[in-house]
Amino acid sequence: MAVRNLFVDYDNTLHDSDSKFVAHFRGPAEALGITGRELWRLYLFEVHRGIVHRQYPERHDDREFHCRLLFQRLGRPYQEEIASRITSAFERAMEDCWKNPSFFPDAFPFLEGVSHRYRLFLATSENALQKASSVERVGGKRYFQHVLGDHNIGVRKTEKGYYLKALELAGTRAEESVMVGDSLTHDIFPAREAGMRTIWVNRKGEPREGEVEREVRDLEEALCLLLNPHPF
Repeated sequence: MAVRNLFVDYDNTLHDSDSKFVAHFRGPAEALGITGRELWRLYLFEVHRGIVHRQYPERHDDREFHCRLLFQRLGRPYQEEIASRITSAFERAMEDCWKNPSFFPDAFPFLEGVSHRYRLFLATSENALQKASSVERVGGKRYFQHVLGDHNIGVRKTEKGYYLKALELAGTRAEESVMVGDSLTHDIFPAREAGMRTIWVNRKGEPREGEVEREVRDLEEALCLLLNPHPF
């Protein structure tokens, strides 16, 4: 069956969200004697994805718990003042992702190119409506048929149920749809479980942690693939 719909992730797919967190984490990181990039890597990969996702999914949004695990990974006693600074930095970075966006150079050529062939849906989590507005503000037009996120899904993006609900709200079928995103755990694996086709945008050259249907280095490669008469 022909692909008609593209569900596109925001953070680190269209938008360089990591740069926001690295910048905001610089202050508390210096207090720990490390760089903002090192602190963000520890928080995101080792703590959030490596521990919380796998062992404590119910504490996905518990920032204090993340900080306690982070101090354990650093082999240091918990310091409430620095933990509070990390939590505040996280919240400011999240807001900065839509208030002061830093889109990848290939984001708008991609959206413009695929919009002539596919129906587009933004598939994210927090602040989905604000993120969609930031895309429209910078791009100067409305790209998305629907905006999907915490405000209307009610299921974490790591779960198959997120994509089943997204398909229902979009009024389309899994076999007609593709998820494009950078995260295996949030975008690729759960979407595939829901029956969708997937394109993994692996900008950082991360190792595969399972079977991946299509892998590209950036959205320029994704665009070339999706404009092919038979992308799958």
